[in-house]
Amino acid sequence: MSFDYSRLTATCAVDSPDKATTLPPEAYGSDELYAAEVDRIFKHGWVPLCRVEQVPTPGSYYSIDILGTPLVVTRDRHSEIRVLSRNCSHRWMEVCSGAGEANVLQCPYHLWSFGLDGHLAGAPEMKKSSGFDRNDYPLKKFRHEVWKGFVLVNFDGQAESLASQYAALDPIVDPYDLENYQTVEQTDWGVCDWDWKIMVDNFMECYHHMGPHRGSLEDRFPASLSYTGEVGDHFTTMWSQQVAGYPSDPPFLSPGAETLTAHHKDKSLIFIGYPLLQIAMGPAYMYWLKTLPLGAGKIELQLDICMSPAALAAPGLEERRSQLVKTICDIHREDIDACTAVQRAVRSGVTSTGRLSHLERPLWEFYRYLGRELGIINPTSTLASTG
Repeated sequence: MSFDYSRLTATCAVDSPDKATTLPPEAYGSDELYAAEVDRIFKHGWVPLCRVEQVPTPGSYYSIDILGTPLVVTRDRHSEIRVLSRNCSHRWMEVCSGAGEANVLQCPYHLWSFGLDGHLAGAPEMKKSSGFDRNDYPLKKFRHEVWKGFVLVNFDGQAESLASQYAALDPIVDPYDLENYQTVEQTDWGVCDWDWKIMVDNFMECYHHMGPHRGSLEDRFPASLSYTGEVGDHFTTMWSQQVAGYPSDPPFLSPGAETLTAHHKDKSLIFIGYPLLQIAMGPAYMYWLKTLPLGAGKIELQLDICMSPAALAAPGLEERRSQLVKTICDIHREDIDACTAVQRAVRSGVTSTGRLSHLERPLWEFYRYLGRELGIINPTSTLASTG
Protein backbone atom coordinates (compact mmCIF):
# COMPACT_ATOMS: atom_id res chain seq x y z
CA MET A 1 0.00 0.00 0.00
CA SER A 2 1.32 3.43 -0.96
CA PHE A 3 2.21 5.76 1.92
CA ASP A 4 -0.38 8.49 2.45
CA TYR A 5 1.56 11.72 2.98
CA SER A 6 -1.48 13.78 3.92
CA ARG A 7 -1.39 13.07 7.66
CA LEU A 8 2.38 13.48 7.82
CA THR A 9 2.07 16.78 5.99
CA ALA A 10 -0.59 17.94 8.44
CA THR A 11 1.73 17.28 11.39
CA CYS A 12 4.79 18.88 9.81
CA ALA A 13 2.80 21.92 8.70
CA VAL A 14 1.50 22.85 12.18
CA ASP A 15 2.68 26.46 12.45
CA SER A 16 2.78 26.83 16.24
CA PRO A 17 4.22 24.61 18.99
CA ASP A 18 1.07 25.32 20.98
CA LYS A 19 -0.86 23.20 18.46
CA ALA A 20 1.80 20.52 17.91
CA THR A 21 0.84 16.89 17.37
CA THR A 22 2.75 13.64 17.09
CA LEU A 23 3.66 12.14 13.76
CA PRO A 24 1.06 9.70 12.45
CA PRO A 25 2.03 6.19 13.65
CA GLU A 26 2.43 4.86 10.11
CA ALA A 27 5.38 7.25 9.63
CA TYR A 28 7.48 4.98 11.87
CA GLY A 29 7.13 1.86 9.73
CA SER A 30 6.71 2.83 6.08
CA ASP A 31 9.27 1.44 3.63
CA GLU A 32 8.22 4.07 1.10
CA LEU A 33 8.76 6.92 3.55
CA TYR A 34 12.08 5.46 4.68
CA ALA A 35 13.30 5.39 1.06
CA ALA A 36 12.41 9.07 0.77
CA GLU A 37 14.25 9.80 4.03
CA VAL A 38 17.37 8.08 2.72
CA ASP A 39 17.34 10.06 -0.54
CA ARG A 40 16.26 13.47 0.75
CA ILE A 41 17.56 13.54 4.32
CA PHE A 42 20.41 11.13 5.03
CA LYS A 43 22.22 11.27 1.68
CA HIS A 44 21.61 15.00 1.32
CA GLY A 45 22.62 15.97 4.86
CA TRP A 46 25.51 15.42 7.26
CA VAL A 47 25.72 12.04 9.01
CA PRO A 48 28.07 11.57 12.01
CA LEU A 49 30.61 8.76 11.89
CA CYS A 50 33.07 9.06 14.78
CA ARG A 51 35.21 11.40 16.88
CA VAL A 52 38.64 12.53 15.67
CA GLU A 53 40.31 10.91 18.69
CA GLN A 54 39.14 7.56 17.33
CA VAL A 55 41.67 8.05 14.51
CA PRO A 56 44.33 9.66 16.70
CA THR A 57 47.58 9.24 14.75
CA PRO A 58 48.79 8.82 11.16
CA GLY A 59 47.93 5.27 10.11
CA SER A 60 44.78 5.06 12.26
CA TYR A 61 41.52 3.81 10.77
CA TYR A 62 37.95 3.34 12.01
CA SER A 63 35.34 1.30 10.12
CA ILE A 64 31.60 1.96 10.11
CA ASP A 65 28.64 0.92 7.95
CA ILE A 66 25.97 3.53 7.29
CA LEU A 67 23.00 3.30 4.89
CA GLY A 68 24.37 0.00 3.61
CA THR A 69 27.68 1.64 2.68
CA PRO A 70 30.91 0.25 4.20
CA LEU A 71 33.10 3.25 5.10
CA VAL A 72 36.45 3.73 6.74
CA VAL A 73 37.63 6.93 8.40
CA THR A 74 41.42 7.22 8.16
CA ARG A 75 44.21 9.56 9.17
CA ASP A 76 46.83 9.45 6.43
CA ARG A 77 50.60 9.91 6.73
CA HIS A 78 50.16 13.69 6.50
CA SER A 79 47.67 13.52 9.41
CA GLU A 80 44.76 14.40 7.11
CA ILE A 81 41.43 12.76 7.92
CA ARG A 82 39.69 10.99 5.03
CA VAL A 83 36.39 9.17 4.60
CA LEU A 84 36.77 6.34 2.10
CA SER A 85 34.88 3.36 0.76
CA ARG A 86 36.03 0.08 2.29
CA ASN A 87 35.32 -1.73 -0.98
CA CYS A 88 38.35 -2.56 -3.10
CA SER A 89 38.24 -0.92 -6.54
CA HIS A 90 39.09 -4.27 -8.17
CA ARG A 91 36.36 -6.75 -7.26
CA TRP A 92 34.88 -5.01 -4.24
CA MET A 93 36.00 -7.10 -1.27
CA GLU A 94 36.25 -4.99 1.90
CA VAL A 95 39.81 -3.91 2.56
CA CYS A 96 39.51 -3.65 6.35
CA SER A 97 37.20 -4.01 9.32
CA GLY A 98 37.11 -2.74 12.88
CA ALA A 99 39.63 -0.15 13.95
CA GLY A 100 43.38 -0.04 14.31
CA GLU A 101 46.60 1.15 12.70
CA ALA A 102 48.16 0.17 9.39
CA ASN A 103 50.57 1.45 6.77
CA VAL A 104 48.22 0.34 4.00
CA LEU A 105 44.76 -1.17 3.73
CA GLN A 106 45.14 -4.47 1.92
CA CYS A 107 42.32 -6.33 0.24
CA PRO A 108 42.38 -9.98 1.39
CA TYR A 109 41.00 -11.23 -1.97
CA HIS A 110 43.74 -10.34 -4.48
CA LEU A 111 46.07 -8.35 -2.21
CA TRP A 112 45.56 -4.95 -3.80
CA SER A 113 46.76 -2.40 -1.24
CA PHE A 114 45.73 1.20 -0.67
CA GLY A 115 47.31 4.09 1.17
CA LEU A 116 45.29 5.68 3.96
CA ASP A 117 44.64 8.59 1.60
CA GLY A 118 42.90 6.10 -0.72
CA HIS A 119 45.48 5.83 -3.51
CA LEU A 120 46.17 2.40 -4.98
CA ALA A 121 49.67 1.54 -3.74
CA GLY A 122 50.00 -1.98 -5.08
CA ALA A 123 48.20 -4.32 -7.50
CA PRO A 124 49.96 -7.70 -7.96
CA GLU A 125 50.05 -9.30 -11.41
CA MET A 126 48.46 -6.34 -13.21
CA LYS A 127 51.44 -5.45 -15.41
CA LYS A 128 50.11 -7.54 -18.28
CA SER A 129 46.73 -5.76 -18.23
CA SER A 130 46.91 -3.37 -21.17
CA GLY A 131 46.47 0.28 -20.26
CA PHE A 132 46.18 -0.37 -16.54
CA ASP A 133 47.08 2.69 -14.48
CA ARG A 134 47.03 2.51 -10.69
CA ASN A 135 46.01 6.18 -10.53
CA ASP A 136 42.66 5.24 -12.07
CA TYR A 137 41.64 2.90 -9.23
CA PRO A 138 41.74 4.60 -5.82
CA LEU A 139 39.26 3.89 -3.06
CA LYS A 140 36.20 6.09 -3.50
CA LYS A 141 36.35 9.26 -1.41
CA PHE A 142 33.36 10.83 0.32
CA ARG A 143 32.96 14.46 1.27
CA HIS A 144 33.47 14.99 4.98
CA GLU A 145 33.86 17.80 7.49
CA VAL A 146 34.94 17.97 11.12
CA TRP A 147 32.84 19.90 13.64
CA LYS A 148 33.85 20.17 17.32
CA GLY A 149 35.75 16.89 17.11
CA PHE A 150 33.07 14.98 15.19
CA VAL A 151 33.68 13.55 11.71
CA LEU A 152 30.58 13.77 9.51
CA VAL A 153 29.98 12.60 5.94
CA ASN A 154 27.80 14.02 3.19
CA PHE A 155 27.00 11.33 0.63
CA ASP A 156 25.72 13.42 -2.26
CA GLY A 157 28.37 16.11 -1.81
CA GLN A 158 25.79 18.89 -2.13
CA ALA A 159 25.04 19.88 1.48
CA GLU A 160 25.60 23.36 2.79
CA SER A 161 28.80 23.40 4.87
CA LEU A 162 28.62 22.40 8.51
CA ALA A 163 30.23 25.71 9.47
CA SER A 164 27.22 27.45 7.96
CA GLN A 165 24.55 25.06 9.20
CA TYR A 166 25.80 25.08 12.80
CA ALA A 167 27.01 28.70 12.98
CA ALA A 168 24.37 29.66 15.56
CA LEU A 169 25.11 26.50 17.54
CA ASP A 170 28.82 27.27 17.94
CA PRO A 171 28.52 29.93 20.68
CA ILE A 172 26.25 27.62 22.68
CA VAL A 173 28.74 24.75 22.82
CA ASP A 174 32.03 26.70 22.66
CA PRO A 175 32.24 27.36 26.43
CA TYR A 176 32.42 23.59 27.01
CA ASP A 177 35.59 23.05 24.94
CA LEU A 178 33.67 20.28 23.18
CA GLU A 179 36.29 19.57 20.51
CA ASN A 180 38.72 18.45 23.22
CA TYR A 181 36.43 16.00 25.02
CA GLN A 182 37.83 12.48 24.78
CA THR A 183 36.03 9.18 24.19
CA VAL A 184 36.38 6.96 27.26
CA GLU A 185 33.89 4.19 26.42
CA GLN A 186 32.22 2.86 23.27
CA THR A 187 29.10 0.76 23.81
CA ASP A 188 27.31 -1.27 21.17
CA TRP A 189 23.58 -1.95 21.62
CA GLY A 190 23.18 -3.99 18.44
CA VAL A 191 20.15 -3.99 16.17
CA CYS A 192 17.13 -2.29 17.73
CA ASP A 193 13.57 -2.76 16.54
CA TRP A 194 12.44 0.83 16.43
CA ASP A 195 12.52 3.61 13.88
CA TRP A 196 15.23 6.27 13.85
CA LYS A 197 12.57 8.93 14.41
CA ILE A 198 11.50 7.23 17.65
CA MET A 199 15.12 7.50 18.79
CA VAL A 200 15.09 11.24 18.07
CA ASP A 201 11.66 11.70 19.68
CA ASN A 202 12.84 10.05 22.88
CA PHE A 203 16.19 11.81 22.99
CA MET A 204 14.91 15.34 22.43
CA GLU A 205 12.49 15.67 25.35
CA CYS A 206 12.77 15.37 29.11
CA TYR A 207 9.01 15.03 29.62
CA HIS A 208 9.55 11.29 30.03
CA HIS A 209 11.85 11.80 33.03
CA MET A 210 8.73 11.50 35.15
CA GLY A 211 8.01 8.09 33.62
CA PRO A 212 10.88 5.81 32.58
CA HIS A 213 13.46 7.86 34.51
CA ARG A 214 11.46 8.52 37.67
CA GLY A 215 13.97 6.53 39.72
CA SER A 216 17.11 7.82 38.01
CA LEU A 217 16.72 11.41 36.74
CA GLU A 218 13.38 12.89 37.75
CA ASP A 219 14.27 13.86 41.33
CA ARG A 220 17.40 15.75 40.31
CA PHE A 221 16.59 16.80 36.71
CA PRO A 222 12.78 16.92 36.72
CA ALA A 223 10.80 17.09 33.51
CA SER A 224 9.09 20.30 34.59
CA LEU A 225 12.36 22.28 34.67
CA SER A 226 13.47 21.35 31.14
CA TYR A 227 13.09 23.92 28.39
CA THR A 228 13.84 24.46 24.71
CA GLY A 229 16.83 26.65 23.91
CA GLU A 230 17.95 28.17 20.63
CA VAL A 231 16.80 26.44 17.47
CA GLY A 232 17.60 26.71 13.77
CA ASP A 233 16.86 25.04 10.48
CA HIS A 234 19.59 22.46 11.14
CA PHE A 235 19.61 22.03 14.92
CA THR A 236 17.54 22.19 18.10
CA THR A 237 18.78 22.63 21.66
CA MET A 238 17.22 21.79 25.00
CA TRP A 239 18.33 22.30 28.61
CA SER A 240 17.78 19.89 31.48
CA GLN A 241 17.83 21.97 34.67
CA GLN A 242 18.88 20.61 38.06
CA VAL A 243 16.70 21.24 41.11
CA ALA A 244 18.06 23.99 43.36
CA GLY A 245 20.00 22.68 46.33
CA TYR A 246 21.81 19.81 44.65
CA PRO A 247 25.59 20.23 44.44
CA SER A 248 27.27 20.48 41.04
CA ASP A 249 29.17 17.25 41.48
CA PRO A 250 30.43 14.37 39.31
CA PRO A 251 29.78 12.56 37.11
CA PHE A 252 27.77 15.12 35.09
CA LEU A 253 28.29 18.64 36.39
CA SER A 254 31.92 18.86 37.49
CA PRO A 255 34.72 19.40 36.96
CA GLY A 256 34.35 21.59 33.89
CA ALA A 257 36.20 24.17 31.83
CA GLU A 258 37.03 27.56 33.32
CA THR A 259 35.14 29.17 30.43
CA LEU A 260 31.82 27.86 31.78
CA THR A 261 29.59 30.31 33.64
CA ALA A 262 27.09 29.79 36.45
CA HIS A 263 24.47 29.34 33.70
CA HIS A 264 26.11 26.05 32.68
CA LYS A 265 27.04 24.51 36.00
CA ASP A 266 23.66 23.15 37.09
CA LYS A 267 22.37 22.05 33.67
CA SER A 268 22.85 19.51 30.96
CA LEU A 269 22.68 20.61 27.33
CA ILE A 270 20.89 18.26 24.95
CA PHE A 271 20.89 18.95 21.24
CA ILE A 272 20.56 17.45 17.81
CA GLY A 273 22.38 18.47 14.67
CA TYR A 274 19.93 17.18 12.08
CA PRO A 275 19.38 14.52 11.12
CA LEU A 276 21.37 12.21 13.44
CA LEU A 277 23.96 14.00 15.60
CA GLN A 278 22.36 13.51 19.04
CA ILE A 279 24.40 14.82 21.97
CA ALA A 280 23.84 15.18 25.72
CA MET A 281 26.57 17.01 27.60
CA GLY A 282 27.54 18.87 30.71
CA PRO A 283 30.69 20.35 32.21
CA ALA A 284 32.23 16.94 32.88
CA TYR A 285 30.69 14.57 30.34
CA MET A 286 29.29 14.09 26.88
CA TYR A 287 27.63 11.14 25.24
CA TRP A 288 26.22 10.79 21.78
CA LEU A 289 23.94 8.31 20.11
CA LYS A 290 25.33 6.81 16.93
CA THR A 291 22.01 5.93 15.30
CA LEU A 292 22.55 3.90 12.12
CA PRO A 293 19.27 3.48 10.19
CA LEU A 294 18.77 0.02 8.72
CA GLY A 295 15.24 0.43 7.39
CA ALA A 296 11.75 1.43 8.43
CA GLY A 297 11.42 0.60 12.13
CA LYS A 298 14.98 -0.71 12.54
CA ILE A 299 18.32 0.79 13.53
CA GLU A 300 21.72 -0.26 14.75
CA LEU A 301 22.70 1.70 17.85
CA GLN A 302 25.98 2.64 19.46
CA LEU A 303 26.49 5.01 22.38
CA ASP A 304 29.87 6.64 22.86
CA ILE A 305 30.73 8.28 26.18
CA CYS A 306 33.26 11.09 26.52
CA MET A 307 34.78 13.15 29.33
CA SER A 308 35.81 16.80 29.36
CA PRO A 309 39.48 17.82 29.54
CA ALA A 310 38.91 19.13 33.08
CA ALA A 311 37.32 15.86 34.17
CA LEU A 312 40.14 13.85 32.63
CA ALA A 313 42.74 15.90 34.49
CA ALA A 314 41.09 15.73 37.94
CA PRO A 315 42.03 13.20 40.64
CA GLY A 316 40.12 9.91 40.89
CA LEU A 317 39.64 9.56 37.13
CA GLU A 318 38.96 5.82 36.96
CA GLU A 319 36.34 5.92 39.70
CA ARG A 320 34.55 8.84 38.06
CA ARG A 321 34.82 7.25 34.62
CA SER A 322 33.28 4.01 35.88
CA GLN A 323 30.49 5.89 37.64
CA LEU A 324 29.76 7.94 34.50
CA VAL A 325 29.63 4.89 32.21
CA LYS A 326 27.40 2.93 34.58
CA THR A 327 25.00 5.84 35.13
CA ILE A 328 24.58 6.62 31.43
CA CYS A 329 24.16 2.96 30.45
CA ASP A 330 21.58 2.40 33.21
CA ILE A 331 19.58 5.41 32.02
CA HIS A 332 19.87 4.26 28.42
CA ARG A 333 18.42 0.85 29.31
CA GLU A 334 15.34 2.66 30.57
CA ASP A 335 15.11 4.46 27.21
CA ILE A 336 15.44 1.16 25.35
CA ASP A 337 12.38 -0.21 27.13
CA ALA A 338 10.41 2.93 26.24
CA CYS A 339 11.42 2.98 22.56
CA THR A 340 10.66 -0.73 22.18
CA ALA A 341 7.20 -0.26 23.65
CA VAL A 342 6.42 2.73 21.41
CA GLN A 343 7.41 0.89 18.22
CA ARG A 344 5.37 -2.13 19.29
CA ALA A 345 2.38 0.16 19.77
CA VAL A 346 2.65 1.85 16.36
CA ARG A 347 2.95 -1.56 14.68
CA SER A 348 -0.30 -2.64 16.32
CA GLY A 349 -2.28 -0.42 13.97
CA VAL A 350 -4.61 0.84 16.69
CA THR A 351 -2.75 4.05 17.59
CA SER A 352 -3.65 7.52 16.37
CA THR A 353 -2.07 10.97 16.25
CA GLY A 354 -1.77 12.61 19.69
CA ARG A 355 -1.04 16.07 21.11
CA LEU A 356 2.33 17.27 22.37
CA SER A 357 3.15 19.00 25.66
CA HIS A 358 5.02 22.32 25.81
CA LEU A 359 7.91 20.22 27.14
CA GLU A 360 8.03 18.48 23.77
CA ARG A 361 8.63 21.55 21.63
CA PRO A 362 11.87 20.02 20.24
CA LEU A 363 9.73 17.33 18.60
CA TRP A 364 7.68 20.00 16.83
CA GLU A 365 10.96 21.54 15.63
CA PHE A 366 12.10 18.11 14.40
CA TYR A 367 8.86 17.50 12.52
CA ARG A 368 9.14 20.90 10.83
CA TYR A 369 12.64 19.90 9.72
CA LEU A 370 11.33 16.61 8.32
CA GLY A 371 8.65 18.43 6.38
CA ARG A 372 11.12 20.88 4.87
CA GLU A 373 13.62 18.22 3.85
CA LEU A 374 10.97 15.89 2.44
CA GLY A 375 9.54 18.80 0.45
CA ILE A 376 6.04 18.52 1.90
CA ILE A 377 5.96 21.96 3.58
CA ASN A 378 7.42 25.29 2.53
CA PRO A 379 11.00 25.86 3.70
CA THR A 380 11.15 28.79 6.10
CA SER A 381 13.81 29.87 8.58
CA THR A 382 13.08 28.84 12.17
CA LEU A 383 16.00 30.49 13.96
CA ALA A 384 14.76 31.60 17.33
CA SER A 385 15.53 31.57 21.02
CA THR A 386 12.74 30.31 23.24
CA GLY A 387 14.52 30.44 26.59
